[in-house]
Amino acid sequence: MRALILILALAACSPQAPSEPAPPAPLPSTEAPPANQAALAQMPSWEGARAAGVDFRAVGQEPGWMVDIYTQGRIVALMDYGQTLVEFPAPTMTNPAEGATRYEAQAQGHTLRLTARRAPCEDAMSGAPYPAAVEVVFDGRTLNGCGKSV
Repeated sequence: MRALILILALAACSPQAPSEPAPPAPLPSTEAPPANQAALAQMPSWEGARAAGVDFRAVGQEPGWMVDIYTQGRIVALMDYGQTLVEFPAPTMTNPAEGATRYEAQAQGHTLRLTARRAPCEDAMSGAPYPAAVEVVFDGRTLNGCGKSV
């Protein structure tokens, strides 16, 4: 019995076979930015939006989107995380209800209807507060988000 305990104790103390080395950490990506990054770069920053002629900006998540309404009577929509960028000329503007403004436009085979309502709104991702709740219907698909004058 003592011999068995001694054998087990020696086996527990003997060096183990070396384990496989950990794989190297992945290197930072050196690929060119995706096309959606190029489309996003065409939209003015929040700080530069007013100087670029943007009057109102709406944003939403899942999928990420941004719509700029310009003072020159055009709308630029960046949809689906930047995969689709469409410029709509001369939208039709109506006031369908108290405190609501609706813009409707068509271009390049796309349709857009944006309704902004004066109501507190919180961005789903960042939690940032906005003074307007926004509903966008882009090519028949309804998206919700927030917006504000810039």
